[in-house]
Amino acid sequence: KPYHLDSGGYGAKGAKRRGAKQPARAGREPRQRHTANARERDRTNSVNTAFTALRTLIPTEPADRKLSKIETLRLASSYISHLGNVLLAG
Repeated sequence: KPYHLDSGGYGAKGAKRRGAKQPARAGREPRQRHTANARERDRTNSVNTAFTALRTLIPTEPADRKLSKIETLRLASSYISHLGNVLLAG
């Protein structure tokens, strides 16, 4: 296709524009998608519950400070290493 300027003044060779949305599908979303969304919500809830439980086991200063997920993982790793060293040292 010939080179031309699109409405934004940018050159294009007749290709589809990036980010162009496909037309909305008529009707309901398939049941499979709803099921997948429900599974993902359950998985996310499970992960968040596990992080909450882990946060209660890690000593922090101040004690009521809510750690981010990455802080929780890093401090848990550090704390486990510290406890291992305490056991080795007797």
